[in-house]
Amino acid sequence: SFDDDDPSPAPTPAPAPRPRGAASAFDVLPCAARKYVTVVLPSVVAPPARPARLRAIASTWGPEARAVFVGHGHLPKEWPNFEAWTCDGYPKNLLVPATITDAMGTARLEWVLRTVSAAGVDFAFMANDHTAILAPNLACFLKRLDPAAALYAGHALAQRNGKQPPEVFNSGASGYVLTRATLDLLEAAWAAEDPTCSAAAASKWLQGNPGLVLARCLASRGVTPVDTRVAGRHVFHAFGPVRTSTGSVDDWYRRMHEMLEFSDPPAHPLPSGAACCDGHTVSFHYVEAAEQVALHAALREDFRDASNGDRDKWLRQHWPSGTRNLGGYEHAIPENDPPKRADFRDLVTATLALATPASCPAEPLVLT
Repeated sequence: SFDDDDPSPAPTPAPAPRPRGAASAFDVLPCAARKYVTVVLPSVVAPPARPARLRAIASTWGPEARAVFVGHGHLPKEWPNFEAWTCDGYPKNLLVPATITDAMGTARLEWVLRTVSAAGVDFAFMANDHTAILAPNLACFLKRLDPAAALYAGHALAQRNGKQPPEVFNSGASGYVLTRATLDLLEAAWAAEDPTCSAAAASKWLQGNPGLVLARCLASRGVTPVDTRVAGRHVFHAFGPVRTSTGSVDDWYRRMHEMLEFSDPPAHPLPSGAACCDGHTVSFHYVEAAEQVALHAALREDFRDASNGDRDKWLRQHWPSGTRNLGGYEHAIPENDPPKRADFRDLVTATLALATPASCPAEPLVLT
């Protein structure tokens, strides 16, 4: 083994490494129990790197999370087209009609949701190609929900935007869950040509922010974002593992928690370090291809008998670094800041764990 080369103590006691889940998402939530897909929309960040991101997803969480890649013009042909819901055979491609351009974000979201709804799914998890998903943990989260109850669940944010009270919506970056009942509500709103919900009525700015149109539509029908945190620890994350664990997130993101009315505990300030993330975290964001692969591998590595030095060494060998491997919104491991390096190490090698049939709680998830 490697010598423990980190003499600096962590700012909080390091958690004991948890056993890695050996089960897949298919074991946690069998096909016969629930139908769901993960819709992977195009990220607006670094479009030229999208093919690499999609291939990284296809080689990691895509098959288990039943990823459906949404695209314009063309998509890599190595994956089949999404024509009907199936248990396996993912990822699949969903090509947007040529009448809906890349600039028509609200129209695209409506078309995608209608297509997924027509496939008869119980749940749709909406994300984009910068989202990293812990597939067994998504399966566990969905297993505890009732598809017949209208729900819009993810990482809630709030903005003032001239409106009082603040407007609350879920981060599209970290991903959000829509249930069968929610999809039915949206179908009814579109059929009624409700201007609050209609893509045709959306301004150019809203076309670029389709998730906000969705949030306003659902709010008009009494469905608003819920608190998905577990004892104050987030389950869905809008930044990557390094930035989330070290608290190195953008100021706008912090501000969008200040107006949330969640109180047990308060949503602001954002937790970092050991308190940042629930062990059964579902997602991270701003994750490029190399980090997708590294995170997937780390969560399947057994670190229980490894020293801090062993774990640091493994991360140095496998985690991306340098401008060629890191995206513009990713941060490298903070090697020159031992406490923050320890926070990241402990998150990835100890706190996070993949759900199994035994570790996924049996009781229904109550979200308010």
